[in-house]
Amino acid sequence: MLDETAMNIRRCRLALCSSLALVALLWGCGQGPVITADKSPRPVKAMVLTQAQSSETVSLPAILEPVDQAQLAFRVAGPVQNVLVQEGQRVAKGEVLMHLDPHDFEVQITEYQARLLEAEAQARQARQEQARVAAAGRDDAIARVELDRANTAVERTEAAVTIVEQRLQMMQDALSYSVLRAPFDGVVSNIEIDTHEQAVPALSVVTVHGDGGLQARVDLPEQLANRVHLGMAGALLLSNSDSTIPTEVTEISRSASVLSRTFRMTARLNRQPDNAWPEQTGLMQLSLASPDGAGFLIPTSALQSSGGQHYVALVNDGRIERVSVSVVGYDRDQVRVQGTLAPGNVLVVAGAPYFNDGDEVGDVLLGNQEAEL
Repeated sequence: MLDETAMNIRRCRLALCSSLALVALLWGCGQGPVITADKSPRPVKAMVLTQAQSSETVSLPAILEPVDQAQLAFRVAGPVQNVLVQEGQRVAKGEVLMHLDPHDFEVQITEYQARLLEAEAQARQARQEQARVAAAGRDDAIARVELDRANTAVERTEAAVTIVEQRLQMMQDALSYSVLRAPFDGVVSNIEIDTHEQAVPALSVVTVHGDGGLQARVDLPEQLANRVHLGMAGALLLSNSDSTIPTEVTEISRSASVLSRTFRMTARLNRQPDNAWPEQTGLMQLSLASPDGAGFLIPTSALQSSGGQHYVALVNDGRIERVSVSVVGYDRDQVRVQGTLAPGNVLVVAGAPYFNDGDEVGDVLLGNQEAEL
């Protein structure tokens, strides 16, 4: 049984060898199909380099805020007696928003009014005594020391009157400070205290947004702050809009935030957006001078890398020429490069990896047109 199986395997091998020999013989005699590789130059997609760019566009998160806004606080302490407005309510300049319980201030005012009457009475008595002593002194009926004492008493009592008058004025001012008024026409944005709660001096209790429109606020990173200047133009793209709003930088803080290490920038809107509101977010686009000088903006697909080096492919006299470049920045979906490039160079933007330096190229697609180079 094993001998018969071995014989069958031997016969199959002989038949296969015969078939291969016949195919080779027919191929050599020109009887089989002949396949020829297409070695015509490959087409490429390219662009023509224009003038080198010396600026780059950056997009930074921005937030809208009112041009006029105030976080109001009482200048004196006390319990809140009444809150006369609600959040979202429109108010006029000078309108009362809330006030403290005036009882303690009124009691102290009454006390100092009484002290003032007492001090004024003592001052009148001192002046009368001064006049009596002065008359006696003219007749040499009293010693000089008595006149000096009378003069001192007048000065002391008049000073006491002044002190009490100032303290009374302080209490009257405190009573007026217990009433919080709107500093301008606007809308009550936020109320942070309720009736009967204790107000603390300098601690904000209500925020009012004015009617002067909106402006944009941006937090600039440290590496960009020194490249932004007053009057710089920009464009704001809001979260609910497809069009940008022209802007102009009006303020740049030179003191960095302790936590974020960013610098606050404020920009005026050249036109007010429709249906916008404070705290709405967007993107601020600024064109900044490139810190590394001018460079050519090219698509990322045109940049190639090999062995840690960057290069681009140019079409020169119908052949590929590799040029080493250095990357100096990015501008949205493009990359900024420097190298031995010049305006008018034809840059390959698609297909460069399939070519070696010096390879011949076929048709070159420039934009939407084909050109034979």
